[in-house]
Amino acid sequence: MDKLHFKKAVKQNIIGKWFVSIKNELQSRYYYQRRKKFIPQLSEFLGGGNTSVISSNCFAGRIMQDLKLEYNSPTLGLYFMYPDYIEFLQHLEYYLKEAKIEFVEHSKYSIGDERRAKRSITHHWYPIGLLGGKVEIHFLHYHTEEEAASKWYRRASRVNFDNLLVVGMEQNLCSEQDIKEFDTLPFKNKIIFTTHDYKDLKSNCFIKEFAGMESVQDPYRKADVYYKYLTNRIKTLK
Repeated sequence: MDKLHFKKAVKQNIIGKWFVSIKNELQSRYYYQRRKKFIPQLSEFLGGGNTSVISSNCFAGRIMQDLKLEYNSPTLGLYFMYPDYIEFLQHLEYYLKEAKIEFVEHSKYSIGDERRAKRSITHHWYPIGLLGGKVEIHFLHYHTEEEAASKWYRRASRVNFDNLLVVGMEQNLCSEQDIKEFDTLPFKNKIIFTTHDYKDLKSNCFIKEFAGMESVQDPYRKADVYYKYLTNRIKTLK
């Protein structure tokens, strides 16, 4: 039995389920303790819920959950590959106000299908959507196409385009060119977390803890690291 199927077997066993549940709860408390000191400053910056956070992965959801905000952005519980995320941001109002989701059987990217196949073994299958016939979205934490579509449209309708925080991360096929294109986007409040110190890019936020890595790390487990850098950058964003 390989590692992936072993993890699935453990979760299906009664004792295994109990162990995983306890482990997850302890981890959740530990990670929260690490990031909670940054939450008051983030709450002040995000204007009591008036700011919509747009992110390329689950980071927007992490922020909204910690600050107990209404989900006024659809970019949570999912992720984009970076070529698609840049396209999404370049035409943000169109993709959030007009574009429709068509669900597809396969990802445009081989790594996308590989990830979903692994996730289907260890957790559950999830839908992949094509927004406006162009932007691929991996609805990682959704179980059905109906759930993914209904929550996307409902939350997209709440976005405050007059008060956005746009977040990028160097992961999911993000290239140096993508980082440069992100820097040119016409958003007042934008930040992209990277493993490189691009001093000439104003929106770049080099994370020293991830220096030398191929990509930045998990935005949930390492949220305290992102919060530290974000709160340090806040005074320059507004």
